[in-house]
Amino acid sequence: MILLKELDYKNHKLIEMEKKHNETSAAMNKLIMGLTENINSGERCLFEMEYKYNEFLPMVKKLMDERSKMHDRYHNEFQQLKALNSNMIRDMECLEKEHKQLTEELKETKTLNDLQQRSFIEEIKSLRRELQDQYAEENCSSLATQLDTFRQQLKLKMERLGHVESMYNSVIVKECQYKQELVDAREESVKSLKDVFHSRSQLVIKRMGALDTKPFQDACMHKYSSENWQEICAQLCSSWEENLKNANWHPYKIVEVNGTLQEIVDENDEKLKVLRTEYGEMVYKAVSDALMELQQYNASARYPVPVIWNRKEGRRACLKEVIRYIGKQLHSCKRKRKRN
Repeated sequence: MILLKELDYKNHKLIEMEKKHNETSAAMNKLIMGLTENINSGERCLFEMEYKYNEFLPMVKKLMDERSKMHDRYHNEFQQLKALNSNMIRDMECLEKEHKQLTEELKETKTLNDLQQRSFIEEIKSLRRELQDQYAEENCSSLATQLDTFRQQLKLKMERLGHVESMYNSVIVKECQYKQELVDAREESVKSLKDVFHSRSQLVIKRMGALDTKPFQDACMHKYSSENWQEICAQLCSSWEENLKNANWHPYKIVEVNGTLQEIVDENDEKLKVLRTEYGEMVYKAVSDALMELQQYNASARYPVPVIWNRKEGRRACLKEVIRYIGKQLHSCKRKRKRN
Protein backbone atom coordinates (compact mmCIF):
# COMPACT_ATOMS: atom_id res chain seq x y z
CA MET A 1 0.00 0.00 0.00
CA ILE A 2 3.01 2.31 0.47
CA LEU A 3 3.63 1.80 -3.23
CA LEU A 4 0.14 3.11 -4.00
CA LYS A 5 0.83 6.28 -2.01
CA GLU A 6 4.13 6.70 -3.82
CA LEU A 7 2.35 6.19 -7.17
CA ASP A 8 -0.23 8.85 -6.25
CA TYR A 9 2.54 11.28 -5.27
CA LYS A 10 4.43 10.76 -8.51
CA ASN A 11 1.23 11.08 -10.55
CA HIS A 12 0.62 14.40 -8.81
CA LYS A 13 4.13 15.63 -9.65
CA LEU A 14 3.69 14.58 -13.28
CA ILE A 15 0.39 16.46 -13.50
CA GLU A 16 2.08 19.59 -12.09
CA MET A 17 4.85 19.34 -14.69
CA GLU A 18 2.28 18.88 -17.47
CA LYS A 19 0.33 21.88 -16.16
CA LYS A 20 3.49 24.00 -16.15
CA HIS A 21 4.26 22.87 -19.70
CA ASN A 22 0.71 23.67 -20.84
CA GLU A 23 0.96 27.14 -19.32
CA THR A 24 4.29 27.76 -21.05
CA SER A 25 2.91 26.42 -24.35
CA ALA A 26 -0.13 28.71 -24.02
CA ALA A 27 2.15 31.70 -23.43
CA MET A 28 4.22 30.80 -26.49
CA ASN A 29 1.12 30.40 -28.64
CA LYS A 30 -0.10 33.80 -27.51
CA LEU A 31 3.29 35.32 -28.27
CA ILE A 32 3.43 33.74 -31.74
CA MET A 33 -0.09 34.98 -32.53
CA GLY A 34 0.97 38.46 -31.46
CA LEU A 35 4.00 38.25 -33.72
CA THR A 36 1.84 37.16 -36.64
CA GLU A 37 -0.61 40.03 -36.15
CA ASN A 38 2.17 42.63 -35.97
CA ILE A 39 4.19 41.46 -38.99
CA ASN A 40 2.68 44.16 -41.17
CA SER A 41 3.70 46.93 -38.76
CA GLY A 42 7.21 47.02 -40.18
CA GLU A 43 10.55 45.33 -40.38
CA ARG A 44 11.70 46.79 -37.09
CA CYS A 45 8.82 45.13 -35.16
CA LEU A 46 9.45 41.91 -37.04
CA PHE A 47 13.10 41.86 -36.03
CA GLU A 48 12.20 42.61 -32.41
CA MET A 49 9.61 39.83 -32.29
CA GLU A 50 11.96 37.35 -33.95
CA TYR A 51 14.60 38.26 -31.39
CA LYS A 52 12.16 37.58 -28.52
CA TYR A 53 11.05 34.35 -30.14
CA ASN A 54 14.64 33.14 -30.50
CA GLU A 55 15.24 34.15 -26.91
CA PHE A 56 12.38 31.97 -25.62
CA LEU A 57 12.92 29.02 -27.98
CA PRO A 58 15.86 27.44 -26.08
CA MET A 59 13.87 27.58 -22.87
CA VAL A 60 10.92 25.80 -24.53
CA LYS A 61 13.20 23.11 -25.94
CA LYS A 62 14.74 22.67 -22.53
CA LEU A 63 11.31 22.28 -20.92
CA MET A 64 10.28 19.78 -23.60
CA ASP A 65 13.41 17.75 -22.98
CA GLU A 66 12.82 17.81 -19.22
CA ARG A 67 9.20 16.76 -19.69
CA SER A 68 10.25 13.88 -21.95
CA LYS A 69 12.81 12.69 -19.40
CA MET A 70 10.30 12.96 -16.55
CA HIS A 71 7.71 11.03 -18.55
CA ASP A 72 10.19 8.22 -19.32
CA ARG A 73 11.25 7.97 -15.70
CA TYR A 74 7.69 7.88 -14.37
CA HIS A 75 6.73 5.36 -17.05
CA ASN A 76 9.49 3.01 -15.88
CA GLU A 77 8.44 3.42 -12.26
CA PHE A 78 4.81 2.77 -13.24
CA GLN A 79 5.82 -0.49 -14.91
CA GLN A 80 7.64 -1.54 -11.74
CA LEU A 81 4.58 -0.71 -9.61
CA LYS A 82 2.37 -2.64 -12.02
CA ALA A 83 4.63 -5.69 -11.66
CA LEU A 84 4.45 -5.40 -7.85
CA ASN A 85 0.67 -5.13 -8.04
CA SER A 86 0.54 -8.32 -10.14
CA ASN A 87 2.63 -10.10 -7.51
CA MET A 88 0.27 -8.88 -4.79
CA ILE A 89 -2.75 -10.20 -6.71
CA ARG A 90 -1.08 -13.60 -7.10
CA ASP A 91 -0.28 -13.68 -3.38
CA MET A 92 -3.91 -12.91 -2.49
CA GLU A 93 -5.13 -15.66 -4.83
CA CYS A 94 -2.73 -18.10 -3.17
CA LEU A 95 -4.05 -17.06 0.25
CA GLU A 96 -7.62 -17.64 -0.89
CA LYS A 97 -6.75 -21.09 -2.27
CA GLU A 98 -4.92 -21.97 0.96
CA HIS A 99 -7.92 -20.83 3.01
CA LYS A 100 -10.27 -23.05 0.98
CA GLN A 101 -7.91 -25.99 1.33
CA LEU A 102 -7.53 -25.47 5.09
CA THR A 103 -11.30 -25.21 5.48
CA GLU A 104 -11.82 -28.49 3.62
CA GLU A 105 -9.07 -30.18 5.62
CA LEU A 106 -10.62 -28.89 8.84
CA LYS A 107 -14.03 -30.30 7.92
CA GLU A 108 -12.53 -33.66 6.90
CA THR A 109 -10.38 -33.84 10.03
CA LYS A 110 -13.29 -32.95 12.29
CA THR A 111 -15.49 -35.58 10.64
CA LEU A 112 -12.72 -38.18 10.89
CA ASN A 113 -12.12 -37.26 14.52
CA ASP A 114 -15.81 -37.68 15.38
CA LEU A 115 -16.01 -41.00 13.56
CA GLN A 116 -12.86 -42.35 15.20
CA GLN A 117 -14.00 -41.22 18.64
CA ARG A 118 -17.32 -43.01 18.20
CA SER A 119 -15.49 -46.07 16.85
CA PHE A 120 -13.10 -46.07 19.82
CA ILE A 121 -15.98 -45.81 22.28
CA GLU A 122 -17.81 -48.69 20.59
CA GLU A 123 -14.67 -50.85 20.56
CA ILE A 124 -14.03 -50.10 24.23
CA LYS A 125 -17.61 -51.07 25.08
CA SER A 126 -17.27 -54.22 22.98
CA LEU A 127 -14.02 -55.17 24.72
CA ARG A 128 -15.64 -54.65 28.11
CA ARG A 129 -18.58 -56.85 27.16
CA GLU A 130 -16.23 -59.59 25.91
CA LEU A 131 -14.22 -59.30 29.11
CA GLN A 132 -17.34 -59.66 31.24
CA ASP A 133 -18.56 -62.67 29.20
CA GLN A 134 -15.25 -64.48 29.47
CA TYR A 135 -14.68 -63.66 33.13
CA ALA A 136 -16.84 -66.55 34.38
CA GLU A 137 -15.18 -69.13 32.08
CA GLU A 138 -11.48 -68.35 32.36
CA ASN A 139 -9.14 -68.46 35.34
CA CYS A 140 -7.22 -65.57 36.85
CA SER A 141 -4.13 -66.13 34.67
CA SER A 142 -6.15 -65.91 31.45
CA LEU A 143 -7.94 -62.82 32.77
CA ALA A 144 -4.64 -61.07 33.46
CA THR A 145 -3.47 -61.83 29.92
CA GLN A 146 -6.66 -60.41 28.44
CA LEU A 147 -6.37 -57.35 30.62
CA ASP A 148 -2.86 -56.73 29.35
CA THR A 149 -4.04 -57.17 25.76
CA PHE A 150 -6.91 -54.79 26.43
CA ARG A 151 -4.58 -52.20 27.93
CA GLN A 152 -2.25 -52.40 24.92
CA GLN A 153 -5.14 -52.04 22.50
CA LEU A 154 -6.52 -49.14 24.51
CA LYS A 155 -3.09 -47.47 24.58
CA LEU A 156 -2.72 -47.76 20.80
CA LYS A 157 -6.17 -46.32 20.24
CA MET A 158 -5.50 -43.43 22.63
CA GLU A 159 -2.26 -42.69 20.78
CA ARG A 160 -4.15 -42.64 17.49
CA LEU A 161 -6.78 -40.39 19.02
CA GLY A 162 -4.06 -38.04 20.28
CA HIS A 163 -2.53 -37.92 16.80
CA VAL A 164 -5.90 -37.05 15.25
CA GLU A 165 -6.50 -34.34 17.87
CA SER A 166 -3.03 -32.92 17.18
CA MET A 167 -3.79 -32.72 13.44
CA TYR A 168 -7.14 -31.07 14.22
CA ASN A 169 -5.50 -28.46 16.47
CA SER A 170 -2.86 -27.77 13.81
CA VAL A 171 -5.55 -27.07 11.22
CA ILE A 172 -7.35 -24.79 13.71
CA VAL A 173 -4.14 -22.80 14.28
CA LYS A 174 -3.56 -22.42 10.53
CA GLU A 175 -7.12 -21.22 10.01
CA CYS A 176 -6.72 -18.65 12.82
CA GLN A 177 -3.48 -17.41 11.25
CA TYR A 178 -5.15 -17.07 7.86
CA LYS A 179 -8.12 -15.20 9.35
CA GLN A 180 -5.72 -12.81 11.09
CA GLU A 181 -3.92 -12.23 7.78
CA LEU A 182 -7.25 -11.37 6.17
CA VAL A 183 -8.06 -8.96 9.02
CA ASP A 184 -4.65 -7.28 8.70
CA ALA A 185 -5.05 -7.06 4.91
CA ARG A 186 -8.49 -5.40 5.27
CA GLU A 187 -7.20 -2.90 7.85
CA GLU A 188 -4.19 -2.01 5.70
CA SER A 189 -6.39 -1.63 2.60
CA VAL A 190 -8.67 0.81 4.46
CA LYS A 191 -5.68 2.89 5.63
CA SER A 192 -4.03 2.96 2.20
CA LEU A 193 -7.12 3.57 0.05
CA LYS A 194 -9.05 6.10 2.15
CA ASP A 195 -7.80 8.96 -0.08
CA VAL A 196 -8.19 7.03 -3.36
CA PHE A 197 -11.96 6.54 -3.48
CA HIS A 198 -14.10 9.40 -4.78
CA SER A 199 -17.77 10.29 -4.51
CA ARG A 200 -18.75 8.45 -7.72
CA SER A 201 -16.76 5.24 -7.24
CA GLN A 202 -18.52 1.95 -6.56
CA LEU A 203 -16.29 1.29 -3.54
CA VAL A 204 -16.22 3.75 -0.64
CA ILE A 205 -15.02 3.87 2.96
CA LYS A 206 -18.00 3.45 5.31
CA ARG A 207 -17.83 3.82 9.09
CA MET A 208 -19.88 0.87 10.34
CA GLY A 209 -21.79 1.79 13.49
CA ALA A 210 -21.66 5.55 12.83
CA LEU A 211 -24.94 7.38 13.44
CA ASP A 212 -26.63 8.85 10.35
CA THR A 213 -27.54 12.40 11.41
CA LYS A 214 -29.68 13.26 8.36
CA PRO A 215 -32.94 11.77 9.79
CA PHE A 216 -32.29 13.66 13.05
CA GLN A 217 -31.91 16.93 11.14
CA ASP A 218 -35.13 16.38 9.19
CA ALA A 219 -37.10 15.46 12.34
CA CYS A 220 -35.77 18.39 14.40
CA MET A 221 -36.32 20.91 11.59
CA HIS A 222 -39.95 19.76 11.33
CA LYS A 223 -40.58 19.54 15.08
CA TYR A 224 -38.75 22.69 16.21
CA SER A 225 -39.26 24.87 13.14
CA SER A 226 -39.74 28.05 15.19
CA GLU A 227 -36.88 27.36 17.60
CA ASN A 228 -33.14 26.84 17.40
CA TRP A 229 -33.57 23.36 15.93
CA GLN A 230 -29.92 23.02 14.84
CA GLU A 231 -28.64 23.26 18.41
CA ILE A 232 -31.31 20.81 19.62
CA CYS A 233 -30.38 18.40 16.82
CA ALA A 234 -26.67 18.56 17.69
CA GLN A 235 -27.41 17.79 21.36
CA LEU A 236 -29.75 14.93 20.43
CA CYS A 237 -27.21 13.34 18.06
CA SER A 238 -24.45 13.69 20.65
CA SER A 239 -26.66 12.02 23.29
CA TRP A 240 -27.45 9.05 21.07
CA GLU A 241 -23.84 8.64 20.00
CA GLU A 242 -22.99 8.27 23.70
CA ASN A 243 -25.82 5.71 24.07
CA LEU A 244 -24.36 3.68 21.20
CA LYS A 245 -20.94 3.62 22.90
CA ASN A 246 -22.41 2.48 26.23
CA ALA A 247 -21.51 -1.21 26.61
CA ASN A 248 -23.95 -1.54 29.54
CA TRP A 249 -26.87 -0.76 27.22
CA HIS A 250 -27.76 -3.96 25.36
CA PRO A 251 -30.99 -3.44 23.39
CA TYR A 252 -30.90 -6.79 21.58
CA LYS A 253 -32.93 -9.98 21.64
CA ILE A 254 -32.58 -13.51 20.23
CA VAL A 255 -35.22 -14.71 17.76
CA GLU A 256 -35.57 -17.79 15.57
CA VAL A 257 -35.68 -17.12 11.82
CA ASN A 258 -36.19 -20.12 9.50
CA GLY A 259 -34.92 -22.45 12.19
CA THR A 260 -31.81 -20.34 12.92
CA LEU A 261 -31.26 -18.20 16.02
CA GLN A 262 -30.44 -14.57 15.19
CA GLU A 263 -29.75 -11.48 17.29
CA ILE A 264 -31.81 -8.39 16.37
CA VAL A 265 -32.59 -5.00 17.89
CA ASP A 266 -35.23 -5.16 20.66
CA GLU A 267 -37.85 -2.66 19.51
CA ASN A 268 -39.50 -2.86 22.97
CA ASP A 269 -36.44 -1.33 24.63
CA GLU A 270 -37.61 1.69 26.66
CA LYS A 271 -35.09 4.15 25.18
CA LEU A 272 -35.90 3.12 21.62
CA LYS A 273 -39.65 3.25 22.23
CA VAL A 274 -39.40 6.85 23.51
CA LEU A 275 -37.17 7.83 20.57
CA ARG A 276 -39.60 6.30 18.06
CA THR A 277 -42.60 8.02 19.65
CA GLU A 278 -41.00 11.48 19.82
CA TYR A 279 -39.01 11.62 16.57
CA GLY A 280 -40.50 9.07 14.21
CA GLU A 281 -39.62 5.94 12.28
CA MET A 282 -36.64 7.27 10.26
CA VAL A 283 -34.76 8.40 13.37
CA TYR A 284 -35.48 5.04 15.04
CA LYS A 285 -34.19 3.21 11.93
CA ALA A 286 -30.97 5.26 11.93
CA VAL A 287 -30.27 4.23 15.54
CA SER A 288 -31.26 0.57 15.01
CA ASP A 289 -29.06 0.32 11.88
CA ALA A 290 -26.09 1.72 13.82
CA LEU A 291 -26.76 -0.78 16.63
CA MET A 292 -26.78 -3.75 14.24
CA GLU A 293 -23.60 -2.56 12.52
CA LEU A 294 -21.83 -2.21 15.87
CA GLN A 295 -22.99 -5.66 16.93
CA GLN A 296 -21.66 -7.15 13.70
CA TYR A 297 -18.36 -5.28 13.31
CA ASN A 298 -17.30 -4.14 16.80
CA ALA A 299 -19.58 -5.58 19.50
CA SER A 300 -16.91 -5.56 22.23
CA ALA A 301 -15.61 -1.97 21.94
CA ARG A 302 -18.82 -0.34 20.63
CA TYR A 303 -17.26 2.36 18.43
CA PRO A 304 -17.51 2.82 14.62
CA VAL A 305 -14.95 1.04 12.45
CA PRO A 306 -14.12 1.88 8.80
CA VAL A 307 -14.63 -0.80 6.14
CA ILE A 308 -14.50 -0.79 2.35
CA TRP A 309 -18.14 -0.82 1.24
CA ASN A 310 -19.67 -1.85 -2.10
CA ARG A 311 -22.15 1.01 -2.44
CA LYS A 312 -23.93 -0.44 -5.48
CA GLU A 313 -24.73 -3.79 -3.84
CA GLY A 314 -25.04 -2.49 -0.26
CA ARG A 315 -22.52 -4.84 1.34
CA ARG A 316 -18.94 -5.08 2.54
CA ALA A 317 -16.48 -5.37 -0.36
CA CYS A 318 -14.34 -8.51 -0.56
CA LEU A 319 -10.57 -8.32 -1.07
CA LYS A 320 -10.95 -9.54 -4.64
CA GLU A 321 -13.07 -6.47 -5.48
CA VAL A 322 -10.55 -4.15 -3.79
CA ILE A 323 -7.64 -5.60 -5.80
CA ARG A 324 -9.69 -5.40 -9.02
CA TYR A 325 -10.42 -1.71 -8.27
CA ILE A 326 -6.70 -1.00 -7.75
CA GLY A 327 -5.91 -2.69 -11.05
CA LYS A 328 -8.49 -0.58 -12.89
CA GLN A 329 -7.07 2.63 -11.40
CA LEU A 330 -3.54 1.69 -12.49
CA HIS A 331 -4.78 0.85 -15.98
CA SER A 332 -6.67 4.16 -16.15
CA CYS A 333 -3.52 6.10 -15.13
CA LYS A 334 -1.54 4.30 -17.81
CA ARG A 335 -4.06 5.21 -20.52
CA LYS A 336 -4.08 8.87 -19.44
CA ARG A 337 -0.31 9.01 -19.71
CA LYS A 338 -0.42 7.49 -23.19
CA ARG A 339 -2.96 10.10 -24.34
CA ASN A 340 -0.83 12.90 -22.92
